[in-house]
This record gives sequence, C-alpha cells and structure tokens, in this order.
Amino acid sequence: MKTESRDGVTYVVEQNKCIIPDFTVKDLLSAIPQRCFKRSALHSSLYIVWDVLLLTGIYKATTYVDPLLSPEHIDYPHPYLYPLARFALWALYSFGAGLVATGLWVVAHECGHQAFSESKFINNAVGWVLHSALGVPYHSWRISHAKHHASTGHMTQDQVFVPRTRSEMGLPPIDHENEDLLGASVSDKVMHELYDAIGDSPIGALYGAFSYLTFGWPMYLIRNASGQKRYPRGTSHYNPNAIIYAPHQFGQIVISDIGILLWIATLVLWTMNRGFAEVFRVYLVPYLWHVSSHSAHLPHSLTIIAF
Repeated sequence: MKTESRDGVTYVVEQNKCIIPDFTVKDLLSAIPQRCFKRSALHSSLYIVWDVLLLTGIYKATTYVDPLLSPEHIDYPHPYLYPLARFALWALYSFGAGLVATGLWVVAHECGHQAFSESKFINNAVGWVLHSALGVPYHSWRISHAKHHASTGHMTQDQVFVPRTRSEMGLPPIDHENEDLLGASVSDKVMHELYDAIGDSPIGALYGAFSYLTFGWPMYLIRNASGQKRYPRGTSHYNPNAIIYAPHQFGQIVISDIGILLWIATLVLWTMNRGFAEVFRVYLVPYLWHVSSHSAHLPHSLTIIAF
C-alpha cells in the first residue's frame, strides 16, 4: 500500500490488490487427504508423551547444570557473574519449558474441539486434566471458546478481545464530514488518537504486555475483562449460573471448577513443601511464556463471514 500526506491528511494512493479466491470451503476440505480427518487417541497421546519427555529433559538438564555454576566448578572473574549465570540458565529454562507447555495447551485445545479422539469421553477427560494442569477451567473455556469461533474477530460479537469504542477510550466522536470511514484517507489528528488509544509506543507496548501476562488472562476468566460486553458486569467463567452457559451445562462448570481447585491446592502444597522460589522459577515463569502465546492483536470486523 502506498500513501501520501497532504495538508495534515494521509491518503491511500495505491492499494494492494486482494484476490478473492473462487473456491469454497468444500473445495478446500476435498483437497485434504482423508487420513487427516481420522482422530486417533493413540496418535494424539504420543504428542502428550513427547511434550512431557521434553519438559522432563529440559528440567533435568537445567538442574544438572545449575550446581555447576559455582566457584567450586568454574572460575569467573567476578563473583556477581555466578548469580547472573544462574539467572540466564533459568531464563533459558523458562523459555524452553514455556514453549513446550504451549504444545500441551494446543493438545488440550484440540480436546475442546473434540479432535483428540473419536471418543467424547476421552476428549473431555484428557482435556480436563491438561486444562486443569495449566490453570484453565476446561468445560468453561470449551463452551465460551465455541462461541468465540462462531464470531471470531467480530467487533461486537466476539467473546474476548472485544475492542473498546471511541467513547469508551475517552475520544471525541468521528467527524463524518472530514473522515473517510472506508479508510481511503485519515487525518493526522485521528491517526495520533488511534496510536495513543492502542498504546502504540514502547512504554505502552511494555505496559500492555505486562498487564496482559500478569492480570489479563485470569481477569478475563474471573470477571470477563475485555470480554463480551453484553454480558452482565463481572460475568465469571467459574460461575455455573453465568449467562455464558445453558442450564444443562451447570454440572460441567462445577467439574471444571474442581479441576482449578485441585490446581491451586497443588501449587499451595508445592510452595509449602519446597518454597515459593522453586514454584516461581519451575512453573510460574514458564507459565507466563505460555500465556504470551495468546495474542490480542488480531484483525476485527463488523461482519461474520459465513461459508
């Protein structure tokens, strides 16, 4: 796309060509080998085994190297280099473990889509275990996630990352006479407003990443932060009576909540027996890397495309 600025307004003078495909979803599906549509519990389980082996190997390698980073085994020119080396080692561990844990999340995600196996019971059982281990209520997420896929990226109907309006951002209404709503031109004033609104600056991006990683995801589950605005204020994924769910799904939400309580109890017992420092570096920091794999910066539209 080529643009030019004149008198405080940026104009689109050459738009990139977008070729609309002339094939249907059915055409796409027919091009995929039939074996790809077969759901195998054994095949899917191998991904879990592989990820667990990788996590175990990363942890064992890190704990093997950690005690070697001491004056008894290596001679550094300055004593401050020893804690720095250990910090770098565990930072590398957290990054690697977080990536592999994201692989487990992908398997858990597919359980929610009933793609893990042909058995609904196996899908839900494995999904419940994996989701609970990652601190996510399984059925609660599965139900709202299905609604998300029904209106992915919609400006008002999506379940999460619903954009705030100009009035909600504290911005004045758009001047319809001087602004092209189709995007052929935009004034510098509105452009700067949008940059400020989305936090498009180093400090804004840093704050956005920090708030999302530490509070954004749990706050979405707890009180629908950045979620669907037509839901009552404080709508929680943990509430079996929440408007997100149908009455017959009450028991599934309770089962999901039990999984989260077991997850919390495990972390508490681990902390009491081994100390918070171990829980922080072995589980919580990789958990943040895992959460960072979910991006809010996705295109949104005002229409739902139906095939």
